[in-house]
Amino acid sequence: MTALGVDLAWSEEQARRWGLVPPEEAVRVEGYLGLTYYRKEEPVAFWAHPSVARYPLTALRHLAGLAEMRLLLGVPPDPRVWRVSPKPRHPVEEPDGVWLTPEGPVALEYDAGAYARARVKAKGEAFARRFVGQVWGAPVPERVAYLKTLLPRARVLLASWA
Repeated sequence: MTALGVDLAWSEEQARRWGLVPPEEAVRVEGYLGLTYYRKEEPVAFWAHPSVARYPLTALRHLAGLAEMRLLLGVPPDPRVWRVSPKPRHPVEEPDGVWLTPEGPVALEYDAGAYARARVKAKGEAFARRFVGQVWGAPVPERVAYLKTLLPRARVLLASWA
């Protein structure tokens, strides 16, 4: 399986920054999207796995954010270790992905700014009951600081997909 087969989406800038080479089957998707849920839309391009190439740009942003988290953590692109869900929206108790560590499963969650305070807290509490840890990512320092205040026991990464 290719790295893109594990991550499902990379922004073009992210691929350039990390030296990621899109496989032959990758689909280039272009459009307009903000860095976060509330930021001004700008031209963007993603490399998407064919299984998610028709997803909304907001879903590709989410998947690219999770890919950035994997890269920052130094986790290999191995589906036995790193699993992301391609679903655009998850129930409160279900994370965006799971990192299978020697200590046990760690919940992965990417927040581009759309989650209300109550949803962030509910997700953090649900993850604390089901996982040995949780790692959250956000694309801007302001959101990282906000998440850290709401989730004091979680690891929060500045993970810009752009």
